[in-house]
Amino acid sequence: MDSFVKMINRIARLSALYREKEFKKLGLGEMHHAYILSICAEPGISQEELACKIFINKSNVARQLAQLEMKGFITRQSDKKDARRLQIFPTEKSLAIEAEVRSILAKWNQKLLAEIPSEQQEVLLSDLQTIMEKAETEMCKKEQK
Repeated sequence: MDSFVKMINRIARLSALYREKEFKKLGLGEMHHAYILSICAEPGISQEELACKIFINKSNVARQLAQLEMKGFITRQSDKKDARRLQIFPTEKSLAIEAEVRSILAKWNQKLLAEIPSEQQEVLLSDLQTIMEKAETEMCKKEQK
């Protein structure tokens, strides 16, 4: 039997391919949904806060934000209290596609879980939540050392 990490990695890769195909229609890359949803939920979030929230290093976040800004999905502004800190805001373009992005993600989740009874889905999702929290805790410990 394959390890659960191998299975999760395969699901993640297939999910990335799905997102790439679906989000291309909106002018987004396969990972841009994480940025768009976080920024729409928290207008004014800093680049550093966003990097921590979506578990992506700061330099990659800066590059992806530059792409999103160039395409008109976000704006970046210096914080009035600390000019070194960049705040990120959604544009009307981001806000206009937010619901569609959520819908694309929800449809994929439904497709993947369709053949699993709802009671088992609840157990599966609860177990995955526990594993995810453990992984986050372990990684945070290592980053603090």
